[in-house]
Order: sequence, then structure tokens, then C-alpha cells
Amino acid sequence: MTRRRYRSVPLAVIIALTGTVIAADGSFAQTVAPQNPPAAPPAAPPEQQAPPPATQSLSPAQLQKINGWIADKGKDIAVTPIITDILGLTKSNQTLTCRAFAAEGDAGEIHQIYVLPDGKGYLEAHFYKDRIDVYWTDKNFALLAAVEGVRDQRPSAASFADAQYGFGFESAWWAKYADAH
Repeated sequence: MTRRRYRSVPLAVIIALTGTVIAADGSFAQTVAPQNPPAAPPAAPPEQQAPPPATQSLSPAQLQKINGWIADKGKDIAVTPIITDILGLTKSNQTLTCRAFAAEGDAGEIHQIYVLPDGKGYLEAHFYKDRIDVYWTDKNFALLAAVEGVRDQRPSAASFADAQYGFGFESAWWAKYADAH
């Protein structure tokens, strides 16, 4: 087998050629910022804007209506221990049974509210597509913590900022539902 000898190119030549190519390419060059910033894009119509993070709970009248539905139309349901363990409501896969009311949303979404025992507040669950979000609230329906997950995967704790954002949608949904029924 014969070996070919390759001529080595000095490193300085490679660096010089690379610098020339980069300098010639306008996408790598810095540009001066315009003196007048471009106009802000028009605001989205109100129906397309996201609600603000949840800072207030349902009104007392709405919460009273929901509590009535839970008492009258609800069912006793055992909450998945992994969710209650992550939220800190139970330990070591203890089962927690709560009274819950469910309502169907758009596109097959399911919204559930569970009353927790011993005055620990509520769980609000939202099942959509292949996802679940579970929010733990106090007795006034103010957010405490949340769990999120994908079907067939282990759920995990949600960051409080993400939880506030999602809970804002859920609170708005339940408020609208309570007002309409």
C-alpha cells in the first residue's frame, strides 16, 4: 500500500482565510441599532390575549355555587397518590379520597374540582389532549402549588410561574362556567 503525503497548511493561513470569510459575510457583522425603534405591532384582539397570572380567586358567589355542585352532583374519587405525594398532601403513596365535580369543556377537555379533607382547600384538575395539570389551592381558591404531566409519563411539580399562568386560564374557565350555569 502506498502512502500519500499531504502537504500541511499552516494554522496561520487557515485562521486568516476563516477571518476573511467571516468578515465578508454580512450576517456576522454587527449593525448599528436604528435611532427610532420600529412601531410596536398592533395588540391582539381581546379574545386572543392570554389572561394575566392568577392573582385573585373565584368570587365568593362563584365558589359557593361550585361547592353546591360538588356536594349535590359530585362523586367520591380517590386521587392518584403520586400527584398528592408531589404536592405534599400525602406521603408514601397514601390514598386520598375527595368529593369532586367534573364539567366538560371544549374539544373533550375535562375540568374537575375536588374538595380536600380537613379544610386543606381544593384540587383543580384539567385534562386536555394527552396532558393533565393539577392545581392545589387554599380554601379561598388561591393557588398554592401545581403538578403537570403527560399521559403515560410520571408527572412533576410545575414551577410557580407556569402554574400561575395555567391557573389563570382555569380560574377564568370556572368563573365563566359558574356564571353560565
